[in-house]
Amino acid sequence: MHPISSTSMECLPNELLLPILEACVVPSLFSVCKRWHHLLATEVMPPLYKQIGKVHVPQGNVNEQALTVDRIYKLEEKLSEAAKVNAIFRQIFTLAKSLSTLEFKWKTEEKKGLTLANYFSYLLNINRLLLWKKLPGGEEYLNQEEIKHLPLEKKGELLRDWIEENCKNITALDLSKAGLAYLPPEIGQLSQLQELKLSQNQLTSLPAEIRQLSQLQWLYLEENQLTTLPTEIGQLSELQGLFLNQNQLASLPAEIGRLSKLQGLHLNQNQLTSLLTEIGQLSQLAWLYLEENQLTALPTEIGQLSKLIGLDLNQNQLTSLPAEIGRLSKLKELYLNQNQLTSLPAEIGQLSRLQRLELNQNQLSSLPEEIGQLFKLRTLYLNQNQLSSLPAEIGKLSELQRLELNRNQLTSLPAEIGQLSQLQYFCLNQNQLASLPAEIGQLSRLEALDLNQNQLTSLPAEIGQLSQLAWLYLSQNQLASLPAEIEQLSQLQTLELAENPLKNIAEKIRQRFQL
Repeated sequence: MHPISSTSMECLPNELLLPILEACVVPSLFSVCKRWHHLLATEVMPPLYKQIGKVHVPQGNVNEQALTVDRIYKLEEKLSEAAKVNAIFRQIFTLAKSLSTLEFKWKTEEKKGLTLANYFSYLLNINRLLLWKKLPGGEEYLNQEEIKHLPLEKKGELLRDWIEENCKNITALDLSKAGLAYLPPEIGQLSQLQELKLSQNQLTSLPAEIRQLSQLQWLYLEENQLTTLPTEIGQLSELQGLFLNQNQLASLPAEIGRLSKLQGLHLNQNQLTSLLTEIGQLSQLAWLYLEENQLTALPTEIGQLSKLIGLDLNQNQLTSLPAEIGRLSKLKELYLNQNQLTSLPAEIGQLSRLQRLELNQNQLSSLPEEIGQLFKLRTLYLNQNQLSSLPAEIGKLSELQRLELNRNQLTSLPAEIGQLSQLQYFCLNQNQLASLPAEIGQLSRLEALDLNQNQLTSLPAEIGQLSQLAWLYLSQNQLASLPAEIEQLSQLQTLELAENPLKNIAEKIRQRFQL
């Protein structure tokens, strides 16, 4: 076998590079090089690659299994299946060698080295030791002379009894960045755990023994390779927070609806195409994060989440919202950026506690008049839509502080805009506004007004009433002059006027802004 190359070293977790570097030159292995490559050349190898895939993704199709294995071991796509098996065994053997100082003697001459049984044995026992090292007192125990020279498999067999004697009652365990590709079933012995951190590993599944963690309240699984969750997840009856961001989940088990105490469910950056109806059974859920999935619709049961405070649906493929969304009476934050919404249901007006609504990069051509019922709304983002007008009811948003309408098709603003007495930031760049209503001067708390890239030919004199205005952007319009009242803007710090056909500017304005 060849020494570990720099390419294959990149395939291993950073935390394990040092011990592997120390162990990567194994002279006794070179003698089996020819036999190993002979084995790799046989027809036995391609099926072995597929079998390895099934270890990690039992229910997936062949392509899904292959992608997962390639991600775990960072294999080049162009390699043949036989070459991939070679790389996998090279990595896992080297990792095993680094965790057990006893020299391994593969019986390759008996053609037993490259087998599924060997792969699984190494996988299981390597991960047992990676877990063990993170347990209180684990590393010290493994470094004892009578233990550290034991074969890897023998060490792994000792874990269960050691946990029983030393760690059964621990309540918190951090296994983040531990290099785990497989969670050993012994995790179920830690029945008193209340918090378990498994983030930033290479886990593709969880063992059924996870159900034994009956006291678990917080489970962190971000940045793994999970393709499924076991049905046993539904038995974690005390779970309050479940963090699954940045995995490969295409679906959730129906049993997740049994998590009656769950308050936070984090599923950003997965592969979900739909939500199961059982989501509505999560009666205590306050935060639901689904950003960067492939959702095309929401189940009507979403309306049953009566305690929901925050709902993040950014970067999905939603074309509409169910009317039942109006039943989320405690919702304060709703994120719908980068979807394909063409309209909003009238029931959106029932979200009486909503404070933040983000709808950037959709295909909205109009807003329902019921939007004016969102009396608690403070932030409304509507950038990059197809709005040509705003309903007069928008003036009823008496607590609105920030309104962004950049890159729409607005040709005018309703006079009612002047009723937004709390508005501080008003962004309207890249529209088709030819004029502003005089009522804009009533926005007494406005600090920033962005009107770049419109069709304005004049400004109303009332703009001089904006006593708190600090930033005024008017570049790329059709302004030939400025009203003298601009000079009354005592708080103005920035005035942008580039690319306008300006001719007559009052001397006081010129001096004030050094034009």
